[in-house]
Amino acid sequence: MVATACVYNLTKGAQAKKLHPTLLRHVVQSTLNAMANFPIHLQLQKNALLTLCSDRILQDVSYDKYRCATLVMDCLCSFEDPSMNRMCVAICSILAAKIPTRLTSKLGVKPPYMVKLLSIVHRKTVTKQPDMTLRFTLSALWNLTDESPETCETFIMDGGLKLYHMVLENFAGNSAIETKVLGLINNIAEVPHLRHHLCDSLFLEVLGNLLGSPHIDVSYFAAGILSHLACHGETTTRYDADLRGLLDKLSAQVQSWEAPDGEMVAYRSFKPFEPLLVSEHPEVKLWAVWAIQHVCARNPARYCAMLERESGSCLIRQMEHDDTLTRDSAVLKIVSNIVKLLDSERAKRKGAELILTCDMDEGGEEVR
Repeated sequence: MVATACVYNLTKGAQAKKLHPTLLRHVVQSTLNAMANFPIHLQLQKNALLTLCSDRILQDVSYDKYRCATLVMDCLCSFEDPSMNRMCVAICSILAAKIPTRLTSKLGVKPPYMVKLLSIVHRKTVTKQPDMTLRFTLSALWNLTDESPETCETFIMDGGLKLYHMVLENFAGNSAIETKVLGLINNIAEVPHLRHHLCDSLFLEVLGNLLGSPHIDVSYFAAGILSHLACHGETTTRYDADLRGLLDKLSAQVQSWEAPDGEMVAYRSFKPFEPLLVSEHPEVKLWAVWAIQHVCARNPARYCAMLERESGSCLIRQMEHDDTLTRDSAVLKIVSNIVKLLDSERAKRKGAELILTCDMDEGGEEVR
């Protein structure tokens, strides 16, 4: 236990910045071993969490993040200490976004983990405490359900949707919480066989109100949920009139958005957008291309390459020459911007490859 306290003190403050990443990796591995070997020792677990709660360790150091997340979730389920709970959900909210999707699914579908996370949300919602523990927990759930249908289904089966309706009601107007709630519901809306859980007149009314939020991140995710629901005709027939009115509102809302300065959202892939890009609803296409343009413009190196690797790039280029879109000038304008971003990034990559080739030629043997 004393050793874990010493490790914590040595990895904090000014001296910690001088530690080599390799040394920090060994620190993390030893810390995780201690957590695994002494799972019921509260103070040791707390010391370990204090060490792990480091931006540098969570963001920059290479180690087994799935193992770390599992041990931290085990700790969360074992103790009711408020400070430990806060650290656990903070760590998991970050690691869940860095673990491959197949591993986040393994985490998210474990019943004790989901039940514990939802119990924290329930307690904070009932007592109306919009504190950091609640925010971190909502972020963890959002990241765990990202492109993970199994985790989304577990969330629903454990009463998550009903609870999230309560969260929206109790924290109405709190844009930070609304964004995290809608982000997770958007993950559910991306799963075709789960969309019927969202086709509820009361929820659609709430969605319409949030669509008109002055906070672009809230409005953005509300529009995303609506776009996915509109692509699932067989389960939404009863609500066609409601959806039609909301789609009209969606179009006006998207065209009113000013692009935020920062990167508002991160995506693991563009696969969920592909059905939207071929939707019969121009309003749905409008939201999809706006979303793609936003991330590609903010981080072209990552997202343009992602779009090229997947079929999204082909769909976007086809849309540029789609005669049926001639009346949808807003969609075509954004599509044109995306194509320019793709071409620009492709030219940069070719330029970099050419420079690298020249450098290799100059530094190697004579080229014959």
